Amino acid sequence: MDAATFTAVFAAAASSTTWIQTNLGKVTEVNHEGQTWTVLLPGMGTDEAGEATPSKARITGHHGFGGTEFADVEANWGQTMGVVDAAMAAARI
Repeated sequence: MDAATFTAVFAAAASSTTWIQTNLGKVTEVNHEGQTWTVLLPGMGTDEAGEATPSKARITGHHGFGGTEFADVEANWGQTMGVVDAAMAAARI
């Protein structure tokens, strides 16, 4: 996969309205180019001193015709903010 594909997947996740709680955290599934991509909402990480530090959204894999491929593609901060905003908007009542 190339950077343009990853950018498109993060953009699709930034407009997602459906988020599912898993044991890894909240995820959304988006469709792009005939594949279903899973994007993980970032959680709060910790640094070496145990202080809370933000982390970035990630693509954890995709599946479709031909099988499943696991991945670990990190978003940039701008993409992460879009993904977080989408998840927050979906959680509002």
